[in-house]
Amino acid sequence: MYRFNKLLRKIPIVKHRIRRQDGRAHRFVAVIDCITNQNSRDLGAAIYPAMNWPVVQLCYQYDVAMLQMPCPEIAFLGFARNRAPGVSIREALNTPDGISCCRKIAIDVVDRIEQLLEQQAVFLAVLGGNSQSPGCAINRDCEPRQIPSGVLMIELTDELQQRNISVPFRAIRDAQSGLLNEDLQWLKQCFLKN
Repeated sequence: MYRFNKLLRKIPIVKHRIRRQDGRAHRFVAVIDCITNQNSRDLGAAIYPAMNWPVVQLCYQYDVAMLQMPCPEIAFLGFARNRAPGVSIREALNTPDGISCCRKIAIDVVDRIEQLLEQQAVFLAVLGGNSQSPGCAINRDCEPRQIPSGVLMIELTDELQQRNISVPFRAIRDAQSGLLNEDLQWLKQCFLKN
């Protein structure tokens, strides 16, 4: 038996590569961290126990991947959102250092978006947050450059424009079910036409 095993080790094994069909749909949205991870929300702000299931389910139903963006509040202030007494999260983010942190996140996110676009993926939308979000709010007119949009969304808009990437921004207003239903209908239409 020993000789047989020794002989087998000397015989070259030819491995046949089986080409599997690539199952990717090549479509994606960029989403704020708390859509896929409610644990990243500030204490008392979570709407769902784990993730915004209606958005995740819609993406799953229409074969749309989600590029999760880091939470700018956590990146800059830490999970506990540490800041000076009396300073709001929005005020803390809207400082030179806070803006610089959001700028770095925006650059990193757009670098990833460009890599996906180079792979022939279709970028459908940026999904931001409620108007109360200091970093990720998108104002109700869906123009991120306008206040009260969040600091990250403003920086992300600038970075996408600098790289000539045009995509709609949409707030996912999950704090009110009626507004969330409007946003889900918009998102469904976006998926159907692209």
